[in-house]
Amino acid sequence: MIPTRETEEKLARLFAACRPFSEHLVKWEDPALPDKYDHNCFEYTGQPSKAEFEQALDYQKKLGASFIKLEGNEPLTDRFELEEGVTLTMVLKTAEEFRNRNRELTFRKPALSEVEEIEVRHFGPVYGEDFSRRNIRRLYEKLAYHGAYLGETLVGACYSFTSDGLTCIDGLIVDAQYRHRYAATSLLAHIRETYPETTLFLHADQDDTPKDMYRKMGFETVDRLYEYLCTKVEK
Repeated sequence: MIPTRETEEKLARLFAACRPFSEHLVKWEDPALPDKYDHNCFEYTGQPSKAEFEQALDYQKKLGASFIKLEGNEPLTDRFELEEGVTLTMVLKTAEEFRNRNRELTFRKPALSEVEEIEVRHFGPVYGEDFSRRNIRRLYEKLAYHGAYLGETLVGACYSFTSDGLTCIDGLIVDAQYRHRYAATSLLAHIRETYPETTLFLHADQDDTPKDMYRKMGFETVDRLYEYLCTKVEK
């Protein structure tokens, strides 16, 4: 197994339990946050049959869920008309220091209220304020949070999870008015210095621009997660 997958599974198990569902599907469920796609998905190995997919869809309907998500490390031949997305796993390979750091920034663990507000500004318009707050409270209680500050203002934040010599970084956001000032680069450099004996890795959308920023920092793609999602399941 690719080493990062083991760490990712340990991270997932902090929030969700999994059980066999069918020949090719495993069901992940988080009863504390049942409306989060990533915590409540079907993990596949091989190509699920149409009957398996319909069984999974029926299960989601009985739960009252408005979505279904399948994810795995190889693309599906039949994606059942679901929308496909690809998330890259990128590992820091270079031994050089991060360049272009903002020396005006300071770093500390942000208060939950600070993280809530920056998350709501970013994700509230997309997922709703209530979900954004519930989601961040769930993450905050179990993960290490890191904040970048200009003076007393939180301008960027992310969380990390460390296991078996690997540190996974995720949830990186920077407020719009502070972008292009090396806040993200500086925050990642701070985390590297916080966990000097571990290998850093993170995730990036294959179709989004942050992956290019990460490549410039020395991150290289080592794995892919294929995700198939429908958010309008008819009950």
